[in-house]
Amino acid sequence: MQNINPMVSTIVQQTMVNENDIAAWRRDLIRTHIFSAQEARDLSEREISLIHHALLTQRLSQLGSDELLEEAKKQKLQYNLHLESDQFQMGAVSY
Repeated sequence: MQNINPMVSTIVQQTMVNENDIAAWRRDLIRTHIFSAQEARDLSEREISLIHHALLTQRLSQLGSDELLEEAKKQKLQYNLHLESDQFQMGAVSY
């Protein structure tokens, strides 16, 4: 299993809190043809929340760094990168 980028996890958690709308998530599942209307109605709020979380994680995991930063701004998140002095060279090369 692939590790989830910590930035993706942070954005997903913040989005889940800011946009806590089970009815809207249920409508999205129907609109995107993931579930039929009846199937979506049969899902519990917990199931809807878990599905939305997974789909959001999947979508954000496919974004590049610049796009993730834009998503973080939309959620009003401030994301800082702290590198130890001995890791600075390695971090600088990574960028």
